[in-house]
Amino acid sequence: MWRRHNGGGAVGTLHGNDRLLPVDHALALGAGTLAEPRHALTLIDIDHLESLRDCTTSDLLASAVDRLSHALGFDYWMYALDLPVMDDRKRQYMLGGYPADWVRHYFASGYLHIDPVIAHCQAHATPFLWPSSQRASVRCTDRRSTSVDCMFQEASEFGLKSGLSIPIHGLGCSWGLVSFASSTDMTADDVRTMTPQLHLLAHGIHEAGHRYAHDAALPPLPHLTDRELECLHWVAAGKTSWEIGRLLGVAERTVVFHLQNATRKLGVSGRQAAIARSIVLGLINP
Repeated sequence: MWRRHNGGGAVGTLHGNDRLLPVDHALALGAGTLAEPRHALTLIDIDHLESLRDCTTSDLLASAVDRLSHALGFDYWMYALDLPVMDDRKRQYMLGGYPADWVRHYFASGYLHIDPVIAHCQAHATPFLWPSSQRASVRCTDRRSTSVDCMFQEASEFGLKSGLSIPIHGLGCSWGLVSFASSTDMTADDVRTMTPQLHLLAHGIHEAGHRYAHDAALPPLPHLTDRELECLHWVAAGKTSWEIGRLLGVAERTVVFHLQNATRKLGVSGRQAAIARSIVLGLINP
């Protein structure tokens, strides 16, 4: 059982089965010099990461992350893999405690496709510091120029006022992220002070959580006919439609017909995208 203890000093500690080291103690041990934070700063160590890995269910993992993220001064967190930005057929996985109303509003508003956090985490490995909610409220009139500002302003109204997102790559996912959010207005310096701890915790979450994403049910594979698969195989081998027709003993227009059907079933545009998708799904082995 965990409880917060704030006796004696400005920096609190957590007592429980795991030992969370307060920052004033860490500095006494020579960990370095930090500006005084607004929130209690807990240092994440290998023992905490191993405790996450030892969680036997996703619910236990979520509870453990709740404790650690709250110890670092963050009220909410979200672990998400392969969000449907480009391909909604891919397996997606989300775990965390964002407000449910905000999650529904976020997807319903199409924010996934304009969110700079998403764009950053797809292409980078470094953390993304959210814009401060302490700036003046924006007027959402110009959809193009203010949509991102509107998104962050609305997130603040749902209780996500300050935050940091850490990109995730590898361990069976194309990309992902772990976001931490606070319901209070933290300064950029506050968040930067805790960034190393959040970065380490995020990768501990991914190490422990990716197995549950892999256990999730996969969407059904598209059904391609033998002839469609044959045509894709020969396209992957560099053959033209005319050459494939000669190999299969059919007209060139018949090959084009099969390839168009395969592309439509795979939900992509163009032959090269169809080949790539087929390889990823294990439908062909060039």
